[in-house]
Amino acid sequence: MPDGAFANSVGCGFDAHIARMANRSAWKGRFNRFGLGSLIYVLYLVIELFRYRPVDLDICIDGRNYSFQQAWMATVSNHPYYGGGMRIAPSARGDDGLLHVTVVGPMQRWKILALFLTTHTPQVPHL
Repeated sequence: MPDGAFANSVGCGFDAHIARMANRSAWKGRFNRFGLGSLIYVLYLVIELFRYRPVDLDICIDGRNYSFQQAWMATVSNHPYYGGGMRIAPSARGDDGLLHVTVVGPMQRWKILALFLTTHTPQVPHL
């Protein structure tokens, strides 16, 4: 097992965009005062769902190159859940020394909305 530590997940794409928008929002503090801070993420999810444009993604894993067209997001994780309970890497375990790469590729916008609004997402294909 390599030296170092990795906790939970790191990602890029739509989910990171939503987090950035919500965390920079002046509304987040106001929502937090009333215990409703997580609603700001839902608000930006709905707004940005229609603005965000998936991108082509090239990644290298263990020396192998992969290309994805119209990727919504990519996540590297060692735990099955992130984002308040979203099941992104069902077979990931924090104690096995492995990192799981999940890429959400071409998908209709309404399915992206369902993916984020459910606490247990359908099993997302991962590499």
